[in-house]
Amino acid sequence: MSDVAKEAWRKYLIQLQVHPLRTKFYGFAYGGPFGHFLHKLMDIIFKGKKDKKTVAKKVLLEQLTSSPWNNFLFMMYYGLVVEGRSWSLVKNKVRKDYPSVQLTAWRFWPIVGWVNYQYIPLQFRVVFHSFVASCWAIFLNLKARSVAIKKD
Repeated sequence: MSDVAKEAWRKYLIQLQVHPLRTKFYGFAYGGPFGHFLHKLMDIIFKGKKDKKTVAKKVLLEQLTSSPWNNFLFMMYYGLVVEGRSWSLVKNKVRKDYPSVQLTAWRFWPIVGWVNYQYIPLQFRVVFHSFVASCWAIFLNLKARSVAIKKD
């Protein structure tokens, strides 16, 4: 395991020990239900089709709607709840970092979306997405930490 992954895992385990509920709360209370209904809605809108054109439409729709929202919400949650920062600090951080986070997301998540809609059965899409989202959360966490370390 790389040093970055080991350090991220170590920090996650510390947060899990110190703040177990808030560390697990986001995925349980928001990510799981949101993903569940998003994937069901996509199958209703596109009638369960899996041809390449339909998959491309699903990925595009997801990237233009839920991706920006989810990244914004995660950054707000992480700053306010996990880091316990003030509203004004979080607002400024989101204003500054959100565009680069979203642009990075648009380079990464369409591939995940394509795999998810093309190859993963509906009942496993949230699990697959959640696994990849865990890796994405580590990226966002490291980005948030790197900015905090630079300021100290």
